[in-house]
Amino acid sequence: MKVPKGWRKNTLQELFKFQKKSKIKAGASKHQGKYKFFTSSPRQTKFIDKYNFNGEYLIFATGGHAGLHYCNEKFSTSTDCFVVKVSDQVITKYIYYYLLDKIQLLENGFKGAGLKHISKKYIQNLEIYFPENKEIQKKIVLLLEKAEQAKEWRKEVNCLTEEFLRSVFSDMFGDPSKITKWEIKPLKEFGKIITGNTPSRKNKKYYGDYIDWVKSDNLNHPNTYVTISSEKLSKKGAEIGRIIPKDSILVTCIAGSLKCIGNAGITTQKVAFNQQMNAIIPNNKTDSHFLYYLILNSKNIIQRASTKSMKGMISKSKFELIKLPLPPLEIQKDFALIVKEVEKIKVDQKKSKEELENLFNALMQKAFKGELKC
Repeated sequence: MKVPKGWRKNTLQELFKFQKKSKIKAGASKHQGKYKFFTSSPRQTKFIDKYNFNGEYLIFATGGHAGLHYCNEKFSTSTDCFVVKVSDQVITKYIYYYLLDKIQLLENGFKGAGLKHISKKYIQNLEIYFPENKEIQKKIVLLLEKAEQAKEWRKEVNCLTEEFLRSVFSDMFGDPSKITKWEIKPLKEFGKIITGNTPSRKNKKYYGDYIDWVKSDNLNHPNTYVTISSEKLSKKGAEIGRIIPKDSILVTCIAGSLKCIGNAGITTQKVAFNQQMNAIIPNNKTDSHFLYYLILNSKNIIQRASTKSMKGMISKSKFELIKLPLPPLEIQKDFALIVKEVEKIKVDQKKSKEELENLFNALMQKAFKGELKC
């Protein structure tokens, strides 16, 4: 990159002062606490009740994959982080956005067998371009902060949309784990229940591009519908596999952790699926959108039916006997109409989110090439 007029190029070694590493293990974190706790994760989700830094710093994840955080308050980190104080030549958040835009540079620094790590020396040798005029730096940061805030608002609205549907379900049908005015029926009376399977891996002819072969990973998300699978069966494999139609409900019944038991999704097409899931093909007494939200709001009931072993599991016979409320079909359909309208809104929200992401990325690229007029 050619250095724009009035800009400088420096290595991060010239701008960074690495702080003494924390001795706190990642396992000391909590889901709630007084202070933010940063680990090697690219997302900050943990907390702790003591802090070892106070002020404006950058935090680099050192193990696994690139992770970068900005913090300007009391916080703590695990042993898996570098904490850096930035020279007063450059605004700290300017460097944060600069490196966020070029996160692949950090990712390229992770080396080693097994769990990869990034070294202090690698970070120090990275180069950064910045305007010498700090007022221009401030204007760039302010613009990017506004764009980032728009992204956060979009995220909050998306969460509120999902909460709205949960609230509507609760208002219409109550809590499935409590006594309701509706009849309580075993799941086998909601529809036909089928357990998936895996065609033999030894026969490569079973795998191809004829039909989606869904795994539990396709349910590990907040979306209503099952995502497109990364692996497909051939026509011959489909003859061996278990096939279900569009508008079936897939539910995870075997998982590495209990929290994944009860994850669900609605199929948008005919699919095959593996043995980690049970499928419910709704009968003429059940609406698929109602059933999906019933499963979603009954996850604790479903998890109680699990073996609660290291690898949670619910057999088909046990799954069929889980009892849940079954309101009249007419009321289910009233709820389903609301769901379908909200799903249309969610499509627009997704498009808006993508546009905001693209705008933010475009602004960062222009900002750090000196192409923004500040």
